[in-house]
Amino acid sequence: MEELKKIFLAGVGLTSTSVEKAEKMINEMVEKGRVTVQEGKELQSELTRKVTDKRPIQKSELDHLGYAKKEDLDEVHAKLDALSAKLEALLNK
Repeated sequence: MEELKKIFLAGVGLTSTSVEKAEKMINEMVEKGRVTVQEGKELQSELTRKVTDKRPIQKSELDHLGYAKKEDLDEVHAKLDALSAKLEALLNK
């Protein structure tokens, strides 16, 4: 079952049409007796989880994570450059 799951999930794209095709394929496998109903449900749950885990992060979501913006980094670089220049001047006295 685990190998089947890996192969199946590896071959499934993350587009909605691929998800629909994958669900249809799972249902066919259950109907043909290749997997049990429980295994089919597990495959569908795994597929749903994989798709939702891989969705792109929206900019609004990134804003709440507290990552530094380019402007913040530019400001830090400017301060470091100023401090480096002062340190260099002090060391050369």
